[in-house]
Amino acid sequence: MTLFEYISVAISIIIALAIAEGLRGLQSALVPNRRYGIHVIWIFIKLANPIFFWWAIWGYRDFPESWNMGTFTLALVMPSIMYLQLHSLVSHNPEQVEDWRTHFYNQRRWFFGLNALLSACSVLGYTYVFISAPPEAIAIIAYAVIGLLSIAGFITDNSRLHAAIAIFVVAFNFVYWWVITFRPVSFT
Repeated sequence: MTLFEYISVAISIIIALAIAEGLRGLQSALVPNRRYGIHVIWIFIKLANPIFFWWAIWGYRDFPESWNMGTFTLALVMPSIMYLQLHSLVSHNPEQVEDWRTHFYNQRRWFFGLNALLSACSVLGYTYVFISAPPEAIAIIAYAVIGLLSIAGFITDNSRLHAAIAIFVVAFNFVYWWVITFRPVSFT
């Protein structure tokens, strides 16, 4: 077993738990008379994030010198944050949530605080942690902007701003993950 294979086991467990947490509440969040569009968009974004993270982490298999306790911890913290975000979005008892709009705005500080932290971890990872990999300027700038937008989402409950933040993040995810990095780094 290589070091990357060993490390990826722990990462994949947290990723699986994050996705399961989001899927657990998805059906309840989609009930027509209770659903809130911005909330549903965020659930789908946050269901995609662990998948994108898993895809991206593959590129670091060829950089064993990059892996140490610090990089391993960061690689575990990021999907853990995604898990916590999905939990905040879908609730402990999603069937009991009567109004997802109210739930979203009640959870927004927790959710966007975690999103700002996740953005900071992404920027840190792209700039200082995985230094053997080529820098990703587009990702660094976008995650910095997402972090700033997350702070705005933390501060305000303005629904138009929240819609704009969600649309920006969807656009970034589409362009970055589906157009620019369709194949992970060093995939052979």
